[in-house]
Amino acid sequence: MKLPLRILGLTLSLAGLAGAWFIQGLALPSVTSATQEPLSVTTDAKPLQLYCPGPLVELGGKDGTDLGSLALVGKADISYRLGFGSLVSEPERRIETGTAITMQSREQGSEALAAAQSQLIQRPRMAGLAATGCAQPQAEGWLLNGLAGSGFESILLVANPNPVEVQVQLTFHLSTTTTSHLITLAPLAQQQLSLASFVEAEPQFAVHFQSSGQKVSVALQNRSSVGLSATGVELVGPTLAAAKSQVIPGFEILADGLADPSLRIFNPGTQPTTALVTFVGSGTNSDVVMVDVPAGGFELVVPRLAEGNYLVLIEAEAEVMAELYNPYVGENFDFAWLSPVSAKTGKTAIAIPSFAARLVIANPGDQAISVILTLETGAQALAIPARSQLVLNVTGKDLVLDSGQEYFASLILTDPKGYAVIAPRENANLGSDIQVLVR
Repeated sequence: MKLPLRILGLTLSLAGLAGAWFIQGLALPSVTSATQEPLSVTTDAKPLQLYCPGPLVELGGKDGTDLGSLALVGKADISYRLGFGSLVSEPERRIETGTAITMQSREQGSEALAAAQSQLIQRPRMAGLAATGCAQPQAEGWLLNGLAGSGFESILLVANPNPVEVQVQLTFHLSTTTTSHLITLAPLAQQQLSLASFVEAEPQFAVHFQSSGQKVSVALQNRSSVGLSATGVELVGPTLAAAKSQVIPGFEILADGLADPSLRIFNPGTQPTTALVTFVGSGTNSDVVMVDVPAGGFELVVPRLAEGNYLVLIEAEAEVMAELYNPYVGENFDFAWLSPVSAKTGKTAIAIPSFAARLVIANPGDQAISVILTLETGAQALAIPARSQLVLNVTGKDLVLDSGQEYFASLILTDPKGYAVIAPRENANLGSDIQVLVR
């Protein structure tokens, strides 16, 4: 037993010596190590996948008598621009079902790949132009542009572009209540769901979707009719996320007094808020409206404006979402929901479907900006004054915008038999150069 006692005594002596060093203000000897250079690592982004929702859905058959029937009708046209990289497979230009477009490229965003789908339809119970951007699937989001009640119909198009099963929780926010519904999608499956039984014919509602993990494609189709006459159809993706400031470019009075546009504002928060809505027109054709938006509720703004085009600005005390319903009168009646758009800097590419197209570039800021527009015919510099928007005709298959300053953009499509507005979005997966220091 003497040897362990001696070891214990030596340990205690060393501990006491170390304590003495610290008491006397002496530093213990430091251990030096060789300097390590950081390792540079490049993480490539996953392949960029955009999803086009596919053709429109008809409920009840051609004459509306086939109760419970939901069927895809016709074909949707695909327009896309490949900036660089390569497609995993070439997509069909006309699709009969929802379709993914996947590309391999380290550089991502709309400059790498931009796509849209469009469909002009003329059937006894469904008529108009439906066009929307093909966007990245997402795990969670909101749709604010549903229509219900007499003469209106909303159908949800949900797709699972993944090789594994996914569940999607749908939550319907009505004016006075909230209900939920869970759907399960097999790998690569699609489902169409009529919302009539979930929204109780309420004129305003919001839909929140949340997947069990994998990202999904969700779009909302709206159809309107008066009696036996179809008065419009539309297909749109998720609403831009809630924010205190929202910008909606490209609003114009198109119904010649036969129908009224309306701005729907939704407050997803738990406290009421106030929103200031400004319709910025040319000259004196502007209007400002202040509204109160209840917690978890809606407020509807019906502007009374002269003919012309307007930039819509929303400033709220809390984060809100918004969509603007805009009716159109041509050879047929039609309508579109104008969505808020996110601010852009640098380059933004937009695929142009084969319809008469107008580009809207908006500048809600206090200083004039300059934007370079590149079409197939060449490039030009455009000046957009403060708190205004520029609307100009564009031709060709695609366009690219570029500016070092912040700008907002949308694409308006018109046809004698229809009207649609596309809000372009940047689509990109994470990937970057990083440095790792090993110690």
